[in-house]
Order: sequence, then C-alpha cells, then structure tokens
Amino acid sequence: MQIAGRTIFITGGGGGIGAGMAQAFAEQGGRIILADIDAGFAEAEAAKLPAGTDVLALPIDVTSRDSWAQAKATAEARFGPVDILCNNAGIASGFAPLIDMDPADFDRLVAVNLTGVYNGIACFARAMVDRGVGHIVNTSSMNGLNPFGLFAAYSASKFGVLGLSDSLRQELAPHGVGVSTLFPGLTRSRMSESDTVGPGAMDPARLAQIRANMMEPIWLGRAVVRAVEQDQPYIITHPEYRDDLARRFDTILAAFGEPAQPGYRTGASATGR
Repeated sequence: MQIAGRTIFITGGGGGIGAGMAQAFAEQGGRIILADIDAGFAEAEAAKLPAGTDVLALPIDVTSRDSWAQAKATAEARFGPVDILCNNAGIASGFAPLIDMDPADFDRLVAVNLTGVYNGIACFARAMVDRGVGHIVNTSSMNGLNPFGLFAAYSASKFGVLGLSDSLRQELAPHGVGVSTLFPGLTRSRMSESDTVGPGAMDPARLAQIRANMMEPIWLGRAVVRAVEQDQPYIITHPEYRDDLARRFDTILAAFGEPAQPGYRTGASATGR
C-alpha cells in the first residue's frame, strides 16, 4: 500500500511510538489522526509534524466503545474513510510479582492493551473489508514474544495482541486488508521513562544505562511504514532480543515428541492447514 494521500488513525498518538508513527507516515504524505487519552499531548505532537501535514488531534479512551464511535465520526467528517489503523495505545504494569498485583490494575491493563485493540478493529475493520482496502497495525511488545518474570500481566496482554493479530491477518487477507504486528523493545517515551521501570526496581546505574540506550520512536515509525507498504506480518525493530527468543522457541519445539495417547494418528492438522 502506498502511503501518500492515505488517512492514518493512530492511538497512543500523544508521544512515544505513536508520535514516531505519525512523523513517519507524514513524511510519506499521509493524512494523520492523532488520538490519545490526553488530547493535549496529541495536539502537541500534531504541531511537530512537517509543515503542510493534514492532521487532526482528538481524544480517545480506547477502553470505551462510545469513545471509539465518537472519534471515528470526527475523523471521517474531516478526512473520509480511514485507510490505516494503528492500535498503539498501551500501558505498563511496572516490575512486580503477579500475586501482588491489584486485580483492578490487571483488569485495566488488559482493557487498554488487548480489549482496546479489539475495539479499534471492531470500529474500523468492517469498512476496510467493504472497500477492499486497508491495513491494521497492532502494537504488541518483545514481551509478547518472550516474557519474563515480574511483568506477567503486561506480557499476557501483549501475547494476546499477537494471537489476535495473526488470526485477523488470515481472516482479512482475502478481502485486501493487511495486518501487521509491531514488537518494540525499549523505546523512548513517557511510559518507558516512568511506568515501565518503577523507582527502586533495579540498580540506579543499570536503570540509567537502559534509559540511555532506548531507541528513538521515529525509527520504529519508519519500520511501520515499510511494513504497511510491503504488507509484512511482523515488525521487529530491536534485534538484540533474537538469541533469547531463539532459545525460547527451541525449548518449545523440544517439547514436541510422541503423542500422549498411544496409537493416536498425527497425520491431520487440527488447524486445517
């Protein structure tokens, strides 16, 4: 899909990766809708886009379907149908054991990170299918491929985004609509500077080193643009995680052996592939 003249709706557009996406799509002549829980942040990022960019900033609560409907109506009144949806809004849980997590915090995290993605799809995907054109980018995380302790709720929500996206890609491909999943590592944003690594969670020197090595969001945005142009299923921007992920997959593959039931016939795939 060529970007010039396309309308791109980006949640979590008030900074970080969402702002990087907006910059990258604007570089290619896209028309930008920056949606954020804090409209002031979205407006500030809109003002940073290249001169002449056709841009709209608006508020959205991705957990609210009414908020989605209102944002969709506002966006379409300005630009017409949305061509590219970037479900990027997300929150983090901080480093803590799952058994110590407040259930309300777990529910909120899943509502934003996973159900919020579904809400965006439910809002825009049908129109894309009807028009036979469109692309959806869902932001997961490297924690959605390779989880680690003290981040269980966040990892669970981001694994959910991967499963949803892979299934959706199969469903929408026959209708001319692409789906890509973004798996970012450490990226400079308000969330990564505060929520993701809470005070006292690790040695201050190590924390400073991590923060100094965060990727700038514009580069993730440009990777997203390439993925949309080329209809790539996965967007991995931080190759330093590859070896850990390979070890995880090797462990999973090693668990495949003989069937648990003697005589079980293994010729057919349950997926129908």
